[in-house]
Amino acid sequence: MKKLLNETIIYGIGAIMPRVILFILNPLYIDQIEKKDFAIFSNLYALISFVNIILSFGFETAFFRFSSEKDNEKKTFNTSFWFLFGLSTLFLLACLIFTQPIADKLEYSGNPEYIRWFAWIAFFDNLCVIPFAWLRYNNKPIKYSLVRVLQSLFQTVVTLALFLYIPFSISQGFGLKEKVSFPFYSNLAASFLGFILLLPVVLKIRFKFSADLFKRMIGYSWPVMIAGLAFMFNENFDKAIQIYFIPNEDAGAYGGCYKLAVLMTLFVTAYRMGIEPFFFKQMNNENAKNTYAKVTEYFTFFASTVAMGIIANIGWLKQILIPNSTYWTAIDIIPIIVIANLCFGIYYNFSTWYKVTDRTKIGTVISWLGAIITIVLNLVLLKKYGFMVSAWVTFLAYFVMMVTSYMLGQKYYPIPYRIKKMAFFIGLLMAFSFITVYINYNFWLGNLLFIIYTGILIYTEKNMLLSRVRKTS
Repeated sequence: MKKLLNETIIYGIGAIMPRVILFILNPLYIDQIEKKDFAIFSNLYALISFVNIILSFGFETAFFRFSSEKDNEKKTFNTSFWFLFGLSTLFLLACLIFTQPIADKLEYSGNPEYIRWFAWIAFFDNLCVIPFAWLRYNNKPIKYSLVRVLQSLFQTVVTLALFLYIPFSISQGFGLKEKVSFPFYSNLAASFLGFILLLPVVLKIRFKFSADLFKRMIGYSWPVMIAGLAFMFNENFDKAIQIYFIPNEDAGAYGGCYKLAVLMTLFVTAYRMGIEPFFFKQMNNENAKNTYAKVTEYFTFFASTVAMGIIANIGWLKQILIPNSTYWTAIDIIPIIVIANLCFGIYYNFSTWYKVTDRTKIGTVISWLGAIITIVLNLVLLKKYGFMVSAWVTFLAYFVMMVTSYMLGQKYYPIPYRIKKMAFFIGLLMAFSFITVYINYNFWLGNLLFIIYTGILIYTEKNMLLSRVRKTS
């Protein structure tokens, strides 16, 4: 158990580091990039997230599944890599051959280099999927995270150099026409570095391909890819389409302010990295359901306190993390997105039932329920009502997924959650958040509400907190 915890922490560092780096660099981007150009930043990164899901085709999960079969690891390793290599190469060639038509279709006619750069980024990132999976499968968390961290640090150094130290005239000589292209270029450099760092693993690959195994892997992996697409629609569809429905300045402001909500996303991501192995380890225990209930309650109470703390302090956090005041037109999306991410975290806890009962297809349906809500409501309402629609739709999608998973879970695998208490604190968080927005994010009144919220939680849950203290003492 101790080894599992240590490896989970190390893997977590590698998985979260890129998000942390992006979060740290965001104030620089906002300070240096105009709102209308930041819309390009948000749009292209949202689009490439869908490309990555399709190109990887669920083969990371398939690699883990079929490598576990006796004497099958090498065959799975070779077959997986060559499939993704072929798929990535076809994608890259298509983008390079049809660069201008694609740029015209996406309304980047004057910057076809963006299409080429992102095609190369997707190519190198996809070549790294199986080598990274190999490191995880062979219990090499330090090497895995070291590559991830070095990539992130290298990307940071290149980004800072382009923005702060290299004269713009020199950057233009490399084809960097606008400042918004600096993060793209540094991302491409980091993606290439990642592939170079993984060459010792890549060189283990042999020119072998098992057609029979490939058929089995495809059958297993495509539902994983479909589920991944649903998740990506929920997370990035708004940022992918806003540039085509609302003014670039509004889309840029939305994308810039959205990044502040990453504070909550990082918390939920770190939790997910650590808790999934725990859920499966507990599934055969006699008290598994009670354990799942308590873990979910602990998460809900603690995460809602974190959410309230973020919302209460938006007034001064925006000064540091969103230094360009022209972006503040979208500041009111932050409480909505923070609470939406809280709902997603709770949904992730509620999803335990279909994972431990092997009903993962139902989980895919729930994910697509959220995705359909996201797609339809954004397409229908975004142009008429503006970017606030996207924030509310994100909240609605995750809220519906959370409630649906809870209700189905209680039917197929009843877990004794204290649902009324959890609902009370979510409702109280929403009420206090509304007041915080109404008082224009006043620091003193916002933190007074935060203290009251925390005080109510501690008072009502004092027995639970005292029991945890006794166990650790």
